[in-house]
Amino acid sequence: MYQVRITHMTEAWERGDLCSKEELVDVKTYKTRKEAKAFIESKLSGKKTVYRSYHRGNTPSICTYFTGHTWIEENTGEERQEYYSFKLTKL
Repeated sequence: MYQVRITHMTEAWERGDLCSKEELVDVKTYKTRKEAKAFIESKLSGKKTVYRSYHRGNTPSICTYFTGHTWIEENTGEERQEYYSFKLTKL
Protein backbone atom coordinates (compact mmCIF):
# COMPACT_ATOMS: atom_id res chain seq x y z
CA MET A 1 0.00 0.00 0.00
CA TYR A 2 1.15 3.52 -0.83
CA GLN A 3 -0.03 6.85 0.54
CA VAL A 4 0.02 10.26 -1.17
CA ARG A 5 -0.22 13.33 1.11
CA ILE A 6 -1.06 16.60 -0.67
CA THR A 7 -0.13 19.84 1.10
CA HIS A 8 -0.60 23.47 0.05
CA MET A 9 1.62 26.37 1.13
CA THR A 10 -0.32 29.59 0.91
CA GLU A 11 -0.45 33.05 2.40
CA ALA A 12 -2.52 33.68 5.52
CA TRP A 13 -3.33 36.56 7.84
CA GLU A 14 -2.39 35.95 11.47
CA ARG A 15 -3.06 38.72 14.02
CA GLY A 16 -3.12 41.27 11.20
CA ASP A 17 0.21 40.19 9.69
CA LEU A 18 0.78 38.45 6.37
CA CYS A 19 2.46 35.07 6.93
CA SER A 20 2.74 31.58 5.43
CA LYS A 21 0.53 28.61 6.21
CA GLU A 22 0.99 25.01 5.09
CA GLU A 23 -2.21 23.00 5.19
CA LEU A 24 -3.06 19.39 4.43
CA VAL A 25 -5.34 19.22 1.39
CA ASP A 26 -5.92 15.48 0.97
CA VAL A 27 -4.56 12.01 1.72
CA LYS A 28 -5.05 9.22 -0.81
CA THR A 29 -4.14 5.52 -0.56
CA TYR A 30 -3.24 3.28 -3.52
CA LYS A 31 -2.53 -0.43 -3.81
CA THR A 32 0.47 -0.08 -6.10
CA ARG A 33 3.27 2.45 -6.50
CA LYS A 34 2.46 2.70 -10.20
CA GLU A 35 -1.10 3.92 -9.46
CA ALA A 36 0.14 6.46 -6.91
CA LYS A 37 2.81 7.79 -9.27
CA ALA A 38 0.26 8.03 -12.11
CA PHE A 39 -2.00 10.13 -9.87
CA ILE A 40 0.86 12.50 -9.00
CA GLU A 41 1.95 12.83 -12.63
CA SER A 42 -1.64 13.59 -13.69
CA LYS A 43 -1.64 16.55 -11.28
CA LEU A 44 1.81 17.75 -12.42
CA SER A 45 1.16 17.55 -16.16
CA GLY A 46 1.00 20.93 -17.83
CA LYS A 47 2.60 22.82 -14.92
CA LYS A 48 5.59 25.04 -15.68
CA THR A 49 7.71 24.96 -12.51
CA VAL A 50 7.86 21.36 -11.26
CA TYR A 51 10.30 19.57 -8.95
CA ARG A 52 10.37 15.74 -8.91
CA SER A 53 12.34 13.51 -6.54
CA TYR A 54 11.24 9.87 -6.78
CA HIS A 55 12.83 7.19 -4.58
CA ARG A 56 12.26 3.47 -4.11
CA GLY A 57 11.92 1.55 -0.84
CA ASN A 58 11.25 3.28 2.47
CA THR A 59 12.56 6.70 1.38
CA PRO A 60 9.62 9.04 0.64
CA SER A 61 9.25 10.58 -2.82
CA ILE A 62 8.44 14.28 -2.96
CA CYS A 63 7.07 16.20 -5.96
CA THR A 64 6.25 19.90 -5.91
CA TYR A 65 4.85 22.45 -8.32
CA PHE A 66 4.92 26.19 -7.85
CA THR A 67 1.95 28.35 -8.84
CA GLY A 68 3.95 31.54 -9.46
CA HIS A 69 2.23 33.53 -6.69
CA THR A 70 4.67 35.17 -4.25
CA TRP A 71 4.38 37.35 -1.15
CA ILE A 72 6.62 38.85 1.52
CA GLU A 73 6.06 37.87 5.14
CA GLU A 74 5.60 40.97 7.28
CA ASN A 75 7.38 39.70 10.40
CA THR A 76 10.50 38.20 8.79
CA GLY A 77 10.71 40.01 5.44
CA GLU A 78 11.21 36.69 3.60
CA GLU A 79 9.79 36.20 0.13
CA ARG A 80 7.61 33.06 -0.09
CA GLN A 81 6.14 31.15 -3.02
CA GLU A 82 2.83 29.34 -3.19
CA TYR A 83 3.18 25.63 -3.98
CA TYR A 84 1.50 22.23 -3.84
CA SER A 85 3.53 19.29 -2.57
CA PHE A 86 2.90 15.55 -3.05
CA LYS A 87 4.62 13.13 -0.64
CA LEU A 88 4.55 9.46 -1.67
CA THR A 89 5.31 6.99 1.14
CA LYS A 90 5.16 3.23 1.47
CA LEU A 91 2.83 2.02 4.23
